[in-house]
Amino acid sequence: MKCLLFFGVLLLFGSAWPSLGASSRSESVDVVFCYYGEWSNDRPGAGRFGVSDLPTDLCTHIVYSFILLDGPTGNLTYPVESTFEGKTNAVADLIALKQSNADLKILAAVGGWVEGSDNFSPVVNDDALRANFVKNLYEYIDTHGFDGLDLDWEYPSQRGGLESDKEKFVLLVKELREAFTPKGYLLTCAVPVTQEHIDLSYDVVALNEYLDFINLMTYDLHGTWDSETGANAPLFPQETDGPDVNLNGNYAVHVWIENGASPSKLLFGLASYGKTFNLTSLDNTGTGAPFDGPGEGGPYTDEDGVLAYYEICEDQQNNPSAWNITEVEGNYVYANKDHLWVGYDNPNTIYAKARFAKQMGLAGIMYWAADLDDFNGLCGDKFPLITAGVEGFKSSASIASVATLLLIVSVFNSLTNLF
Repeated sequence: MKCLLFFGVLLLFGSAWPSLGASSRSESVDVVFCYYGEWSNDRPGAGRFGVSDLPTDLCTHIVYSFILLDGPTGNLTYPVESTFEGKTNAVADLIALKQSNADLKILAAVGGWVEGSDNFSPVVNDDALRANFVKNLYEYIDTHGFDGLDLDWEYPSQRGGLESDKEKFVLLVKELREAFTPKGYLLTCAVPVTQEHIDLSYDVVALNEYLDFINLMTYDLHGTWDSETGANAPLFPQETDGPDVNLNGNYAVHVWIENGASPSKLLFGLASYGKTFNLTSLDNTGTGAPFDGPGEGGPYTDEDGVLAYYEICEDQQNNPSAWNITEVEGNYVYANKDHLWVGYDNPNTIYAKARFAKQMGLAGIMYWAADLDDFNGLCGDKFPLITAGVEGFKSSASIASVATLLLIVSVFNSLTNLF
């Protein structure tokens, strides 16, 4: 009798039973968005990153960044496609990556931090200019063979924008959706992660209706605009955060869901770079320490206040005794080399964040940016951060399968007690 009951329960829960040996990628969405900054092709030496370096076996979506607006006209301007020592960032080469991976999706991103609102705002607030903008975006995607568009306006109603941007941005997204639907093109958007930003810039319920994915920029949460050191992308609050500080990934996910975003449309942002500070004293080398400016730019990326993950790990590998490293388990890492302080993520913290994203029911993870991970394997295996995120997301899928199995056993035990 017990055997018959057990097999009956298996049939009852058949659709939930974990398929042994099956890839988790076939069981769930498991989206891995990888942004690619075309300018990385012009970095010197080991920092040069071309189209052929993209990890098409790890990323499900690659986002070419950035198309810009050619003034407040609704016309577009494109990155200069340069060739350097045999490597090219030509769009044709990017689209050709799909020949080796038919499931790969390639999108183009429009906007970015430098673009701001100066051109976006007048375009979206004028019906004729907005229509021209939609037409040009559609034609660019359609002509070049992209699979969709990522909107990266940073941010409506801010940084030179108008109060009406919030409403007009919804119209832009709606009109792009109508243009894209006949050919099934994807439409996504990168967004900041505080309630203040939402209040100023986003009608979350309306955007959720029209967008395929909403990419949470759960990084750049601390930097030299602050008055003290802070980790770039903490998952949970830092010890030194005050009670009113909500700059962490956990808060970001919850606030977007509470405002009307579907978890199944959210992607959790992961950073493959760190934010750096020049400490004023070595008496305090933790989070919340005083500083007097950004750290010096790295040898490859050459941007003050920022180091690519491969620049961080290479220096730590070459000078292990010079670094003092503290890892806050499942949250973030900070380290200092004399007065240089950096808050960043390593494979352990990326893995934990990807698990969190899966357990929250999100669609997947996204990286800014593929070209900042250790793509050359300077410190070990190639793409350690992207790999850790993929494994973390899959691991949580396995946990869910185990939970299903335990539920089945529990129901079986309950039924057998009746007989």
